[in-house]
Amino acid sequence: MTPPRWMTFIIIVFTLPLFSTPWLVRTCPPGQETVKTLIQLYPFYMALSAWLAYKAYPQRHYVSWLLLLMMALSTAAIFILTKS
Repeated sequence: MTPPRWMTFIIIVFTLPLFSTPWLVRTCPPGQETVKTLIQLYPFYMALSAWLAYKAYPQRHYVSWLLLLMMALSTAAIFILTKS
């Protein structure tokens, strides 16, 4: 059983910030290796969360929605880290 197309579309939209990773690495504040490490781990976390949200939706809708919420919050956190 697969999730409906609208859910697949939402998961893809939440995964689109992955393409900003090169820009995030370039705008990383100098001398902050912890932030740079978090930015480098960000794509793996987002891809894994998207895959898990896709796989969890048919049986556990709430887990999928929680993963999407965590993806949105982590994206906001990464962008805030690069701005400071």
